[in-house]
Amino acid sequence: MMIRLYRRPASPEGERIQAALRDLVVAHQVVTVAPGEPSPLNGASLPAIVDGDQVISGQEALAAYLSELTELTERWRRYQSDVCYLDDDGNVC
Repeated sequence: MMIRLYRRPASPEGERIQAALRDLVVAHQVVTVAPGEPSPLNGASLPAIVDGDQVISGQEALAAYLSELTELTERWRRYQSDVCYLDDDGNVC
């Protein structure tokens, strides 16, 4: 399932989150909700991220989600490449 970002068009926070997802190079879809339109996420404040059946909204929750996603993608890319690496204990691949 793809990550979806729901945001308003003139939202600095929405732009920041969209840029973070773009910089992480993760598959995501941006849904722009027009000013005056209600949140399509059962009243969740925008910007919000939908990841599977989870809805993440609010500045602190979004920051925590992006931090976790950053760690996950860094680990994934580290161990999915064709190069050797040193793990935290100094072991070589």
